[in-house]
Amino acid sequence: MSERRLRVAVVGGGMFFKEVIGSTLMDFERYGIAPYLGDIGQGRLARDLADIAIEFVAIGTHSPKRGTAGRICEWYREGVPDASVQPYYGEKVWEEIIVEEAPDVLVVATPDDLHHPPIIAALSHGIDVITEKPLCLTLEQAEEIISAARVAERIVSCDMHKRYDPMNVKLFRDLVPRMGDVNYVRAVLEEPLEVSTEVFKWAARSNPFSYVGCHWTDVVHHYLGVEPLSVHATGQKRLLANWVDPETGEPSPIDTYDSMQVKVTYEGGMEALYVNAWVNPPDFEGPVNQEIKVFCTRGSAFMDQQDRGLRYCIAGEGSRTTNPFFNGLTPAYEPFDEMKGYGKDSLTAGFSAILRRRFFDADLDELASEYPTAASQRSTVALVDAAARVADRNHKYTMAGQGSPVTAYLGDGGIEIRDPLA
Repeated sequence: MSERRLRVAVVGGGMFFKEVIGSTLMDFERYGIAPYLGDIGQGRLARDLADIAIEFVAIGTHSPKRGTAGRICEWYREGVPDASVQPYYGEKVWEEIIVEEAPDVLVVATPDDLHHPPIIAALSHGIDVITEKPLCLTLEQAEEIISAARVAERIVSCDMHKRYDPMNVKLFRDLVPRMGDVNYVRAVLEEPLEVSTEVFKWAARSNPFSYVGCHWTDVVHHYLGVEPLSVHATGQKRLLANWVDPETGEPSPIDTYDSMQVKVTYEGGMEALYVNAWVNPPDFEGPVNQEIKVFCTRGSAFMDQQDRGLRYCIAGEGSRTTNPFFNGLTPAYEPFDEMKGYGKDSLTAGFSAILRRRFFDADLDELASEYPTAASQRSTVALVDAAARVADRNHKYTMAGQGSPVTAYLGDGGIEIRDPLA
């Protein structure tokens, strides 16, 4: 048994836990991280990291009445029979986990608006962090996290898996550099209705741009190296704001946007339009609708989720499109299939950086280019924060018949709301 071990705890057991986070940890605990490093271009590190054991020690969720953490432990032991993972529950469950388990890594998969508290708590105890996107919802929180990570000399990796989508890698590393200057980007990501009405009970505390638009902003910022200068945002509140519980027939309004359109001007004049929603009807053929177009001075490129997905039709189930590039399974001889895909690759990158920092004292600045750092998320969080504020003002004015005149200026590093009707 390896003497070098990395103890991992998770807070939050939501939608993608089993399909992505849990399955990734299961593979890491069974086989180590080495077999998966080549998928992110780090095969050179496999020998150095091969003997480090990764152990999932705790899962924390909100309410013991739902029993989510306990069920996750049972499921996990089906794949790792000798696993020592323990369930925890509570309003601030990370606090008990930190004291009782003293993990080396805390994976934060809480609701969007609850990323900041466990991240700061972990860093204050010298614990590395891997967090789901977005990093947080306000620029003030982002700057606090970035500063705390720097002071603690610990890693905060954000699960921005669309960086690792092979289609995006091909598009931005190979094609776009040959197309001249980028004039504009149009990016769409629309989630199903069940996300905002069933899966997430906290939808009213976030919005579709914060939840999924951040994926595309991260891709654009990461690969094109651009900084946002100004933001115009609008949104629609028709369906969710008037939601009726389908089981009881009683009004059950969800005060958030059905859809949002966020137009960003970047330094140098490039424009981007981010179009997001989370009310796609269940009849839609795919789990999500996503596409991106990059228009340049010497060419353009367009990628559509459905055009590269696997389409099928089954009697009684309808037609569907699935995306095995995100979280497919690799058939294994014995005894379990292994997860593969860019959903896992992003987590692998974060864990690789943490292992090198903890066991080889790797320099933080040298590691920064190899995973989605907290610092790299500052501009995305600035857009998330600014877009929410601008959209709220514009929605109020639009409903009053006054148009949508509000913008935000980001050029000085902060957020300046420019409202000519204020």
